[in-house]
Amino acid sequence: MRNKKVKLNKINKTLAVLIAAMSFNSFGSDTLKEPLVYSHNSKDLTWINCPDFLPCQIASLNGELGGNNNDVFIKFPSLAEIPFHTHTSTEHMILLEGEFHTTYKGFERVVLKKGDYAFGPADLAHDGYCASKEDCVMFVAYETPIDAIPISNK
Repeated sequence: MRNKKVKLNKINKTLAVLIAAMSFNSFGSDTLKEPLVYSHNSKDLTWINCPDFLPCQIASLNGELGGNNNDVFIKFPSLAEIPFHTHTSTEHMILLEGEFHTTYKGFERVVLKKGDYAFGPADLAHDGYCASKEDCVMFVAYETPIDAIPISNK
């Protein structure tokens, strides 16, 4: 029997990673008792502003923003520059809209395209740039409470 490779297109890979990330972060949560489905462009989402130094908005998908295992959508305006900062949690990210550039301290700049996954280690300074004419929207899974700590120098 010959092995057949099944090729998944980029969107199917994105959905697979998103489902896995959501399952991972939802596992063990005392607050979730039923499945959830959200679209990043739903009018039903409640968007709140990020801390003043970050040009973004965030919509919580499950859990409390101050709690563990929280999944969110984050929206950056077109051409927004995100200054260097850190998080005490790791970040599991999937870019849903736009083109996003990021540099982690000590590493080369990377370009995320729609459907790309990125992992951000806790406490590693990074910046960002929404390089597209449209807003950049990301799904992000945080393991510990969401925070953002500005870094005064690179």
